[in-house]
Amino acid sequence: MTFFEPEALLFDMDGVLANVEGSYRQATLETTRSFGVPVEREDLERAVLAGDANNDWILTQRFLAAHGLEVSFEEVYERYQESYIGTKDRPGLRETETLLVDPDVLKQLSERVKLAVVTGRPRAEAEWFLERAGVRDLFQSVVCLEDGPNKPDPTPVLVAMVQLGISTAWMIGDTPDDVRAAAAAGVLPLGIVAPGADPKTHAAALEDAGAVMVLNNVAALLELWPSRSDHDLTEPPVLA
Repeated sequence: MTFFEPEALLFDMDGVLANVEGSYRQATLETTRSFGVPVEREDLERAVLAGDANNDWILTQRFLAAHGLEVSFEEVYERYQESYIGTKDRPGLRETETLLVDPDVLKQLSERVKLAVVTGRPRAEAEWFLERAGVRDLFQSVVCLEDGPNKPDPTPVLVAMVQLGISTAWMIGDTPDDVRAAAAAGVLPLGIVAPGADPKTHAAALEDAGAVMVLNNVAALLELWPSRSDHDLTEPPVLA
């Protein structure tokens, strides 16, 4: 039943719902460079695909350490947040974030099944984006950094399922960490390539991690899984 009639769709946020190329990704690059470490976008992509990279502050600290620079988490966090959130003199990079999914697509999906967000963002930053994008009311659960260990640990996925009161779901994520967390929680893992990533390399990494399919976009779910009025559930969608 998990495969053919899920009770919910779970979404990672960054790279799936939110375009973060100019925000979180850029904040990582700006922060490392502010310490004199020349990290490039390709380095960041490799680190994300390698896994265990769901916390951008820790990932930034790792880049610094890999170049022989030991910087406290607190210092990395403070400098990173100045780039991302901004200061009184400079708007934050988060102002560049845009919704990757047509709100009407999310609305149609919400009419068919429960929706949730499972993200490594702090709650304030996750809620800020959803409210700003005008889609907060479409999600019945938003699981964030404060709710448990980071993906690939399955805990955030399981927390969402408990909050929704469900036992079957599909999860859409853009990283191997998302895929592994979903699979470990008994949820069907679907991948999607984030903006700015190399499509072939990214899709291959998601498949290697266990994604049963890599979607071109979230709207593809409307074709994969028609509404009950359009679809006889005795003839399930083909996922591969």
